Amino acid sequence: MSLPSAFEATAYNDRPFIHFSCLFQGMVDVTFGGGAFRLEPGALLTSYAPEERFHLSFSGPYRTIELMVTPETLAALAGPQYDRIGDDIHRGFCVHHKANDRRVRDAAARLAWLMDEGQAPPLLIHAATLEFLAWHLASYRSAEDGEAVPLRERKLLLAARERLLQDLSAPPTIAELARETGLNQLKLKRGFKTVFGHSVYGLFQRERMDRARLLLQHHGVTETAMMLGYSNVSHFGAAFRKQFGILPREARRGALG
Repeated sequence: MSLPSAFEATAYNDRPFIHFSCLFQGMVDVTFGGGAFRLEPGALLTSYAPEERFHLSFSGPYRTIELMVTPETLAALAGPQYDRIGDDIHRGFCVHHKANDRRVRDAAARLAWLMDEGQAPPLLIHAATLEFLAWHLASYRSAEDGEAVPLRERKLLLAARERLLQDLSAPPTIAELARETGLNQLKLKRGFKTVFGHSVYGLFQRERMDRARLLLQHHGVTETAMMLGYSNVSHFGAAFRKQFGILPREARRGALG
């Protein structure tokens, strides 16, 4: 859904669907009987609130994608992953929101592009929908997962992440990253998986390709590849396609919006 300007609306959930959404652009302030929160670009929202009324205040331009599915269908599709929110669903109410998750946002972008394209094969749309749903569920960790990394170590991991992404054309080695941040290599690798949901270089590559998507709006494919440290344009193209499902030249034609 894409809307051009700021406005307010009231939404009433009159059917028992679980809603999964990813906000691409704009901001929205959400208030309801149990609380209030703000969603900014990249935000994820999972909600199951039959007969709940939400007041929404949008700051446009606003663009989002939303998937609605019944609890029965989700349980059948997701298997054990359903347990991440199953207890809340059985209690009859849940509202989970999260600032950002790169994997969900990438999957959402692929699904949005297929839907906007207008002539995409239904199987591709179905596959992209399931990918979006799977990563959305995976993004919600239990409280125990969130407490697995001590606060001091979490701060060091955040510093390591900042250092890793300082120059997207030349990443430090894991040994350098460990030495500079004071974490041993094992804790560094495990910590990245736990806190950020990616390996060290998996996170670097996703950020690198996300930057590439922005650069391609103003630069050619070869120039973008060189700016991001690639000496081989075909290697850049393969990495871009792995993340977004299309080649850089297709992104240049506006395929990613």
